[in-house]
Amino acid sequence: MLRTTIASLLLLPALALPGFAQGDFKPPLGPAPKPAPKPTPPPDKGGPARARVSERVAIGERAPDFELFTTDGRTVRLSRMRGDWIMLVFVERRDSLRSVEAMARALSSIGVRTVTVCFDKPQALARLLAGRDPGFLALADPTGDITALYGLMDPLRDEGQPGFVLVTPRGDVRLALLGVTLPREDASRLVQFAVTGE
Repeated sequence: MLRTTIASLLLLPALALPGFAQGDFKPPLGPAPKPAPKPTPPPDKGGPARARVSERVAIGERAPDFELFTTDGRTVRLSRMRGDWIMLVFVERRDSLRSVEAMARALSSIGVRTVTVCFDKPQALARLLAGRDPGFLALADPTGDITALYGLMDPLRDEGQPGFVLVTPRGDVRLALLGVTLPREDASRLVQFAVTGE
């Protein structure tokens, strides 16, 4: 009897709460939360401004995955190339692709596949490389999103910067040089040391 009375007394104040019905408590509706502020997009060259995700890759961490178009219109995903050593070479201008050829051929002799990423359209890269086998896979990054993802987009001028990232067969970053260009012989030696230890 005493337990029933105490339980009834405890339930009475709860029943008196507004919005309480059949065991469900519904809090009163307040104002809707304000949306999170949008990041300020970088200035664009006369076109509509847009924001990009920008990161810096770190040695020992997984290389950010991406999918880009080749010069013949196929799509290539970085994670599907696991099992091979991959040298990602970011070039700031399509004309810089020609300087990668000798390095790509030297790296292929030690089992490293060279993949270039250029902040340009696939058609422009296809015209530049037409009729030639440059010894590397050329990928077009027309939006600049992947260049920015790897921390190589200059937000003030909206231009790509040079750099390279060596990715292990497991997909981790072994070596990264971002924002600077090395002579191809020095880059080749660094990569050879990272891969073979010699």
